[in-house]
Amino acid sequence: MEEMITGLVKKVGISEDQAKQVIEFLKENAHKVPEWIGQNEMAKDLVDKLPGGIGDMLK
Repeated sequence: MEEMITGLVKKVGISEDQAKQVIEFLKENAHKVPEWIGQNEMAKDLVDKLPGGIGDMLK
């Protein structure tokens, strides 16, 4: 999880506290994420990759 926080801070330019809030939001809404991003074909490819990457981190 720390790697994800660090990545958000570096790549998105938000504070560590904000990154933790984002992760907490994603954890609470993980079941909705595929629906939110599954609205286009490119996002569907990303959703397919989630279980092996970030998807496992959100469980």
